[in-house]
Amino acid sequence: MRALSERLTDRKLISRGDISSAYRARDKSLDRDVFLKILHPHFAQDEELRARFEREARAAAKLDHQNLVRIYEVGEDPHEGAFMLLEWVEGETLAARLAREKTLHASQVRTLAAALLHALAALHEAGILHRDVKPENILCRRDGLFKLTDFSLALLSDAPKLTYHNAVVGTPAYLAPELARGKSPSERSDLFAVGVVLYEAATGINPFAADSLLESLRRVREEEPDWLLLSSLESDKALELLIRTCLTKEAGDRPATASNALNLLAGEPSSANVQPVSRLRTYIFPITAAIFSIVVAVILWPDGGRKKDVVPAIVSRDSSAVSESTPDTSKTVNLQSSETESARKQEPVKTIESRKPDTAVSVKSAASTDSQSIIPDSVDLFLDTFPWAHVSLNGVDLGTTPLGKSLRLPRGQHVFVLRNPAFPPIQANLELTADSRRQIKLAEHVQHVEVSVEPWGDIYLDNERIGTSPLNRLLTVLPGTHTLRITHTVLPQLEKSWQAAAGDTIRIHANLQTSELAIRTPGEKN
Repeated sequence: MRALSERLTDRKLISRGDISSAYRARDKSLDRDVFLKILHPHFAQDEELRARFEREARAAAKLDHQNLVRIYEVGEDPHEGAFMLLEWVEGETLAARLAREKTLHASQVRTLAAALLHALAALHEAGILHRDVKPENILCRRDGLFKLTDFSLALLSDAPKLTYHNAVVGTPAYLAPELARGKSPSERSDLFAVGVVLYEAATGINPFAADSLLESLRRVREEEPDWLLLSSLESDKALELLIRTCLTKEAGDRPATASNALNLLAGEPSSANVQPVSRLRTYIFPITAAIFSIVVAVILWPDGGRKKDVVPAIVSRDSSAVSESTPDTSKTVNLQSSETESARKQEPVKTIESRKPDTAVSVKSAASTDSQSIIPDSVDLFLDTFPWAHVSLNGVDLGTTPLGKSLRLPRGQHVFVLRNPAFPPIQANLELTADSRRQIKLAEHVQHVEVSVEPWGDIYLDNERIGTSPLNRLLTVLPGTHTLRITHTVLPQLEKSWQAAAGDTIRIHANLQTSELAIRTPGEKN
């Protein structure tokens, strides 16, 4: 295969994101403009994620639909790594158009609805979920045709390594309520996003957009759009019904498929919610357990809609060993279930083996005094963290701190996994010998890193692109060896490794003009 540098000319950078860099270029051999996406090196180093990306991209490349941006080629460049060549569409994104025009005419909203549903029907039939339908991923061609794009890169947003050093990934304003609760994506969750896009195109308002991630997620879960604003659709009752149905909070109340939604748009509501008997297809790329770890952590923020009177219980690996006296078995979880085992295998941090007695773990109210006999030789743990964190033990979610209830655990050592989007996943090892209250300070388990660069540079931490300086924020890393690399379009790159210590803060200053990269502690003079 010829190198990209030999095949493409007039390359112009369009955007640089966490996953890839995008360019417009000219393909000399085919004499046409193309859209080039090159995956960042940190992604290419993860063989599992890379293989999954290539499988989906190649599957999507087989699709030829007028409402989907065509993927011409998926390959590996010897110098630049994994890449995709896509159709170049002359026009603009729907986001840019709405920013300029505010709304679309009712007839254009109907055209948009048909285009998105036809595109999703083709994707879903091929076993591909889009998972990122939003105005930024919809192209408006100059002749009025709408095209859906980014259906192969959308899946990569669940890559665990892409969330370690970043506070928030993506926007929740197009997220279906069931996804905001940590459920798996489906055709119906794609259709919810379509409903949001159509409502926004018709009214000029995203009903779930907010200044904070937490508030946006709350609106997705709890608030209804202002349906009176859909009066802009005039007499197109079928289109209005489609939007209302796609935006229902319960997934089961939405059309089962994009094809059913097209029937609804055509004025055939009776068939809109019919699930085909034969539709037992397994999607090409099932969701990983870590996809919504950040989102779930924010959803379960204290006072953020969490049910405070329910904390799941944990039982032993051998659920049959639980005695008949164990109360409320409807709240127990079998740690040997395939779902939990899968989640454990996909934990984004290396699992630390600890002593895990084959006995049960229960949760009780702080006021309860009659449960001492539930588990022999057990203790009560009142667990809190600063700041808040989503807590799991042995792959089972316990909720978000403060938990509000005590955990009844066997005496001994337990490893809790704590997740907060401002920190990498933290493993806290607690030795429990008696009833106790513990507060875990997340900052004591990580090192904070301040990075400054002269004159400027692209910053990579452990082969993961963090962003372009100045970052205006501290990085957080777990104890161990880490490598920082600074690149520049003209100046030589700098790279340095160091041993991070928990609870410490360091400053790294890079001067690309003098090729100096220094690491200093706060008390150390420059």
